[in-house]
Amino acid sequence: MFSYLKIILAFLLFITVLPLIAQQGVGINTTQLAEGSALQIDSERGALVMPRVTSEQMEAITDVLDGAIVYNTSKENWYIRIDGEWMAYTYNDTPSIILNKENGTLQQTFTPLHIPLNNTHVLQNSPGYFEMVEIGLGVQNGTVRILRDGLYLVTAGMSTTNLPVGAKKYKVLLYVNGALASYLTSGNVNLSVSDWWGTSGNSPVLLEANDIVEIKYILDGTGTINGKFFNIGISKL
Repeated sequence: MFSYLKIILAFLLFITVLPLIAQQGVGINTTQLAEGSALQIDSERGALVMPRVTSEQMEAITDVLDGAIVYNTSKENWYIRIDGEWMAYTYNDTPSIILNKENGTLQQTFTPLHIPLNNTHVLQNSPGYFEMVEIGLGVQNGTVRILRDGLYLVTAGMSTTNLPVGAKKYKVLLYVNGALASYLTSGNVNLSVSDWWGTSGNSPVLLEANDIVEIKYILDGTGTINGKFFNIGISKL
């Protein structure tokens, strides 16, 4: 009888303490659990090893929460679950998005037009910092959503192989949430013969999460000419 009583008391003590452990977090190799720790492991001779899986095994994992982490042995890199997809971990001293296109056409215009770069022209994009904006099922030129608050450097440029003869004004413009925020570059050009021409510029700007950044340009004239290079770069400083 006494043994049964001890078992019952031990069980009651366990179910009483368990919620406290769940609320306070779990410490391994430590009695000094930090208040903000859900799980805290202290060790001077060992490392925490996350699940190691192949690409095929990783993609086969079901019901994955955002924030999950695995080490992909096929790619030899960490992968993090973000917005329902596995994203390769990249270390960035300066998180950036870079868009570039060679050749194409450049529309002359007296009113601002988007630089013709979209999600099909992304060379680099640091996960969790930038997102290309799409309209419905189509693409939106020169438009990027910022995902984190901070100070950013915005750079853009364009060039042509056959700028027409005559005087022209040009501008590359930065819009934030539909309002003109800065001139990246502006000036005048006056060619005596049709020739190569290009311009670029940059500007620092404070941005907040979910701000919409648009890069537009003005190049006086009508009709299309040959585009040579187009580029946009946004970096978090």
